[in-house]
Amino acid sequence: MLCSSVPELSPQDVGTPLPTNPTIDPETYTYDYIIVGGGTAGCVLASRLSEDPSVTVLVVEQGPVADTWASRVPLISGDPYRSDTVAATWWARPMPELEGRSIEVMRGEALGGTSRINALLYTRGPPGDYNRWEELGCAGWGYSDLEPYFVKSEDTLSHPASKFRGKKGPWENRQFDSIPYKIIKKQVLTISSPGNIPRVVDMNDPSTPAAVIGMLDVIEDSAFHRSSTNRAFLPASIAQARKARLKICTNSIVMRVDVARDDDDTGGGGGAFRARGVHLEAVNPRSAEFTYYARARREVVLCAGALGSPQILMLSGIGPKEHLEEKNVPVVLDLPAVGNHLQDHIGVPLTYQVPMSDSLHQLQNNIFSAIKAAVTYIFTGRGLFSSPFQSVTSMIPSRLLNDESQVVVPADDASALNASLPRNRPDLELMPLANNCTDADIPGKGIFTLLPTLVLPKSTGFVRLAANNPRVRPDVSLGFFSDETDYVPLRKGMKLSLRVAERVRAGGYPLKELIVPDGESDAELDAFARKNLRDCYHYTSTCRMGPGTGTGEDSGRASVVDLELRVHGVRGLRVCDASVFPEVVTTHTMAPVVVVAEKCAEMMKEAAAKADR
Repeated sequence: MLCSSVPELSPQDVGTPLPTNPTIDPETYTYDYIIVGGGTAGCVLASRLSEDPSVTVLVVEQGPVADTWASRVPLISGDPYRSDTVAATWWARPMPELEGRSIEVMRGEALGGTSRINALLYTRGPPGDYNRWEELGCAGWGYSDLEPYFVKSEDTLSHPASKFRGKKGPWENRQFDSIPYKIIKKQVLTISSPGNIPRVVDMNDPSTPAAVIGMLDVIEDSAFHRSSTNRAFLPASIAQARKARLKICTNSIVMRVDVARDDDDTGGGGGAFRARGVHLEAVNPRSAEFTYYARARREVVLCAGALGSPQILMLSGIGPKEHLEEKNVPVVLDLPAVGNHLQDHIGVPLTYQVPMSDSLHQLQNNIFSAIKAAVTYIFTGRGLFSSPFQSVTSMIPSRLLNDESQVVVPADDASALNASLPRNRPDLELMPLANNCTDADIPGKGIFTLLPTLVLPKSTGFVRLAANNPRVRPDVSLGFFSDETDYVPLRKGMKLSLRVAERVRAGGYPLKELIVPDGESDAELDAFARKNLRDCYHYTSTCRMGPGTGTGEDSGRASVVDLELRVHGVRGLRVCDASVFPEVVTTHTMAPVVVVAEKCAEMMKEAAAKADR
């Protein structure tokens, strides 16, 4: 049953049919800001910009609102394979580095975007991630610059207010103080003691060391519902109160941004072109008799994610010239970095059998367990239905792991665990998960996964147009192991996982190997990784931020947007999502995306105030 009363509009409600009729007043389809993509970032940006009662905002979202009961239940909403999921999947290009394997990519297509379907994890990452951005020339994007935005957005239900934790923001998160699975409790004790990895109370504390294990914060509200960004920043109450000036157009696709020569190319933040509006249609082609046009008075902002935003830029004629010509897209601006430098975390699951009662799969295999869990959640908000897929994690710099998979800090480097220094950031995350993380079904068994994940990959891929038709999903090359040095830390991660499993078994726990490496030579570990690795859906950096102009730069550092997220050479056009990350962060990307949106909203308000003076 639908629980939402967010007003949903269609293209004909917010735009005018093309070609435009000169007798229709342009003000009827003009907005101060047009946000393309109502996902994780788009909801934050729309909420913050529409706080000003004099401002009009149009949000164009490809998916529906679909704020159902199931979409609020943490466990159910995180299952991308359920019948009413808002997850969209398609195949990336086969990778020669993986002997021709193809991997599915995924994103959320609904108001709230991927925050509707992900693992709920509220993780900021170490300060060194953002200090690295600053090292790359992105002044104003270091950790000390961004910490106030983390505080502004959140309402932590489990930690005290502090300089780095907020209790007044709209976005609730909490930490669970218990782990429902014995196997994960065993894993925590095993890795934190013989592995010399310290435990902390708050993984989001900026003083957290580079090697650490701890419980995770998750985006669950006071009612134990998923606190996706649409429910936190654009709930029905806000959407209704602002509906005269905040228009939310769902089930609609932006065909392209209208970019034209600028009559006034003076002033900051632009170039010889200006974004004037967007062309949009209904997603359902049977309802797409007309293409509609919506005009932007101030700015258009792309918030379509690291796979969608570069696609829209290229469809609009902004991108690598040769590729646009190959796809018969008229070239407006040759911007070679668009779609390049795609990064994602690389996970290699090691799969074990455990007692069914100690695995999430008990809900699939035992109807009584499922009924009990559902009833417990309905009446108390607790139980397995409220438990996150992952409640604890460990972060490890692989350079500090010795041959016994123990963390050893060099005696001559007292700062080795200082994670505010970019060089010290962890490059491995070891995730213990009480479910199957492989691409294959393993019916009738309780499954436990140790998922060593490379969170500082050097490999990069790219996003390109599969066709000049906006309805065709973009062509994605993940590029895993395009840099072979990525094997080195993953080998250490797999060895660490094997040592953890050995220690758990030695303690008497019945852990049975199902899908693990045949041996521990480099060749055997590398072959296992190629056959079994998976992406983590943490796509970033395809419209990355940088201090240059986007052209005539070293290709290794070429960027798409400037330090205020304005597209190089185009006035009135910004990008605001994970695609602008100069490099991928070493953590799950949702909280960093929200912070980018918070900072972008503030910069846009300041730009508007300056222009009005």
